[in-house]
Amino acid sequence: MNDRVRTSRVRELLAQVLDVPAASVGPEFSTSSSGAWTSLNHLMLISQIESEFGVVFSNQEIRELTSFTAIVDTLDRRLDLTSP
Repeated sequence: MNDRVRTSRVRELLAQVLDVPAASVGPEFSTSSSGAWTSLNHLMLISQIESEFGVVFSNQEIRELTSFTAIVDTLDRRLDLTSP
């Protein structure tokens, strides 16, 4: 999966889990900018992302994944490290 597809899929997952328009999810989208990003939704989002991309985040990473950009950057690092 290339970076563009990965970014698009993260946007779709955020929109789906948080029940917001995908067009509203961009680089500045975060827990502080969206009232829909509750602690319960955060856990559901992390679960969806882990399933979708075949990764398991550490507790520290889960606490740090509080924005669209942080999620995309962390996935990029994780998937680049595990790519053959």
